[in-house]
Amino acid sequence: MRERFWSFMQRWKTFLHIPKHINISPRLLLAAGLVALFVAIPLVYIFFRAFTGGPEVWMRLIQTRLWKLLANTLLLTVAVTSGAALVGVSMAFLTERTDLPGRQLFRWMLALPLAIPAYIGGIVHLTLLRPRGGVIPQLLESWFGQPVPTPSPLGFWGAAFILTLFTYPYVYLLSAAAFRSLNASLEEASRTFGRDNWHTLWEVTLPALRPGLMAGALLVALDILAEYGTVALLRYETFSSAIFVQLSGRYDRSAASILSGVLITIAIIILWGELRLQGQARYTQMDSQWRPANPMLLNRWKIPALLLVLLVVSASLLVPVFVLGYWSVTALFDSETLSSIMRSGSQGFGDYVWNSLWSSALAALIAVVLSLPVALLAVRYPSKLSRAISRFSQIGYAIPGVVVALSLVLLVNQFLPFLYATPLIVVMAYVLRHMPQAIRASESALNQLSPSMEEASRTLGRTSLQTIFQVILPLILPGLMAGAALVFLTSLKELPATLLLRPAGFDTLAVRVWIWAEEGFYIQAAPAALLLVLASAWPLYFLLRREQIFK
Repeated sequence: MRERFWSFMQRWKTFLHIPKHINISPRLLLAAGLVALFVAIPLVYIFFRAFTGGPEVWMRLIQTRLWKLLANTLLLTVAVTSGAALVGVSMAFLTERTDLPGRQLFRWMLALPLAIPAYIGGIVHLTLLRPRGGVIPQLLESWFGQPVPTPSPLGFWGAAFILTLFTYPYVYLLSAAAFRSLNASLEEASRTFGRDNWHTLWEVTLPALRPGLMAGALLVALDILAEYGTVALLRYETFSSAIFVQLSGRYDRSAASILSGVLITIAIIILWGELRLQGQARYTQMDSQWRPANPMLLNRWKIPALLLVLLVVSASLLVPVFVLGYWSVTALFDSETLSSIMRSGSQGFGDYVWNSLWSSALAALIAVVLSLPVALLAVRYPSKLSRAISRFSQIGYAIPGVVVALSLVLLVNQFLPFLYATPLIVVMAYVLRHMPQAIRASESALNQLSPSMEEASRTLGRTSLQTIFQVILPLILPGLMAGAALVFLTSLKELPATLLLRPAGFDTLAVRVWIWAEEGFYIQAAPAALLLVLASAWPLYFLLRREQIFK
């Protein structure tokens, strides 16, 4: 049996063009394969349920809702991705390549909106701008003595505006890093050949930023496909909100599976398109010749540029934090409101905090542990097989939270009923949804570790497992902690999967914020929302400091 196994392994190595001197550990290959299988089963099951949903369900959806949902979702995705790219790149340019006053402070302030869930930002801006009863329309009416038309935050334009405000940091962070690493000689050579600053920006600088820009735009697009809270709050129907209604309100799992299959297909097409656009392009700069570019003088544009940055920072960070802080103080000084916050049914405020922290922390721990065999196989044994397993294990990028919830509801009910109506199914959803972040962090950490250290450990008589626990893990621990922090951050903010999968009596901060806000109790929701933002800000701060994005 052992000889047959090794013969099978050798045939696979030949088929996958793995060099014969590379001996992949069967245990490592099995562990990584099981992780990929764990991620793949929900995806495969959703497609299976979609294709077996019945022709009558397909026809009903095609004739009534499918095309409208497709148009709404794609239109919002394109609008927000374009807006986030425009805002992110322009903010990165102003803070990294010009003499903008206070740019060191603005570097941090422009990144911090990433800690604010978009649905919380939507709650704040809806309260300020809603046509009837909004703070700003009422204030304008009191000043002018008659109603003054103001932009409505509801519908497509409101959703696009809110989501752009809270997703642009994805593009901003990657673009800012690219601006800082760009060699000044590239732009100087362009000017030497007669290009002015504008043509140099479009023909040299922006093409060199393409890898970071495409990566940031991809994150934004996938985030919009997965968004539920903001679009539901602002009454703009997309696939995610429609799937949620089908699953939680109408209990039509066949229709929900079909819509989920279409949504996943869109996400996979976006991933494939990004890979095709990115191609094999590489931008390499020699360290010995690298030097930073001199800041561009804004001169008479300094004040307009400063006002533009202040406008973005105010709308995406200062206004939401100020409003949440004001509401929280108001709630704390109102005994009746405070009482309803501290105790709602059988749960208290401390329960919401504890549920959020332990479920997100456990998900982060499990995700990091599961990422290790995948990362080890991909980094130490590069081949078609290891790359396929690594990419398949990261398919969670393409699975929105509402789809993960649907797949787990279907699978757990049928095969693991003992997990149903327990918090563990919520943790499982977090792991499936956010494990790609842990895998990326683990692979990045392992790529920085020289294989010679592992070889030296084995030379001294250590087994493979001893080498992993005594050499590899201690050295890559900071990278693993960064991945855990990212999973923790995104799990804290996860809303649709938690809403659909939570057992009775298990509310997190995100869930309580949503329930109170949906009922119109914004002041009650404010302390939980503010605490959620602060809890998300700490791992974000850790990540930015560790990666030395800002000094």
